[in-house]
Amino acid sequence: MDEPEFKPFHKTYQIITFALSVGMIYPNPATDKMRLASIPISILTILPLACMIFLEMYQCWTQGDIVNIIRHTTVLGPFLGGLFKMFLMYHKRKQAKQILDEFERDYHLYNSFTGDYLNIARDGIRNSLIYSERGWAITVTTCVMTFPVMAILLNMYNYTFKFQATKYMIHDLNKPGASPEARFDSPYYEIMFFYMMYCSLLYVINFIGYDGFFGLSINHACMKTNLYCKMLEDAWKAEPNERYRRVVAVIDEQCRMFEFVNLIQDTFNIWLGIIFLATMIQICTCLYHITEGYGFDLRYMIFVSGATIHIYLPCRYAAKLKAMAAETATHFYSSGWERVNDRRLRNMLLFMVARAQTPLQITAFNMITFDMELFVSIMQSSYSMFTLLRS
Repeated sequence: MDEPEFKPFHKTYQIITFALSVGMIYPNPATDKMRLASIPISILTILPLACMIFLEMYQCWTQGDIVNIIRHTTVLGPFLGGLFKMFLMYHKRKQAKQILDEFERDYHLYNSFTGDYLNIARDGIRNSLIYSERGWAITVTTCVMTFPVMAILLNMYNYTFKFQATKYMIHDLNKPGASPEARFDSPYYEIMFFYMMYCSLLYVINFIGYDGFFGLSINHACMKTNLYCKMLEDAWKAEPNERYRRVVAVIDEQCRMFEFVNLIQDTFNIWLGIIFLATMIQICTCLYHITEGYGFDLRYMIFVSGATIHIYLPCRYAAKLKAMAAETATHFYSSGWERVNDRRLRNMLLFMVARAQTPLQITAFNMITFDMELFVSIMQSSYSMFTLLRS
């Protein structure tokens, strides 16, 4: 028997699945108890580093060292946010599982497609693989792993070409209760270096899995919309005794798409609100560190670029879904219904068009609509905060 072209979610999006699984946020009911026990263990492993950073931030506060406070918060904030995703996904595990089930159901259905339907499905999955999985994984890995990679390269260069080598940490952090130079003493330096490397990998895994899953879900909703618009066009061309069944199938798919979007909204609603606030602050603090810190720092320049992409993509995905939903009514009206003299089907079409005209939006905290206008607003607000901070 030939292997199906469209495979289950875990085989189609292997990078996202791996990140979700390792990050203990893959919504598998069989692993609920294991994840519930593993999440506190993961938090305990990073608690020492978080406490050390908080302690140094307090010392910087007493000394009026705003630059170092911002330097620490820029890295620590998103890291702690990544751990919060474990709790959030566990809380929303049932909704997330329903999203995965819809992927599985649709991909199984796509294996029976031919012609234009097959091309739409292929293009949609290819787009998700390139942008929502591989592109996002490369972006997150580049932004985060720049810190350890640059530390390794600088250490190698100094030990190779300099008589008195200067050591570099992944994230420069003083040893609690000791002089600043003590952070480079062995074996403390080596232990902290590998410990921060572990935290960096955990950072990457959390952001690739959770945020990538959101992008895949939105793209899948858009693909479902394209498919049932094409289904309606072909329904009007069918034989009279087949036409009604096909139009009803389109209505079923339209309803499933709306339910699917509601699941996405319910699953990611809180997270979208958090990144709306956190990213705006993070872009501001990164810019401040780059301009007012200790000279130009390539790591934070890449990091602020990643933060911008991090808020751009959800806005872009949500805007894409909003635009496609708004165009659905036009596609329905232009599908060729005028060639069919059947009052019952025409009345059905009226309800389909009316339902499609209802705005379909992704919101944060059920209040803030995600679209490209919001992205522009975030950029403007971040820059305003930055200029205020400089003054």
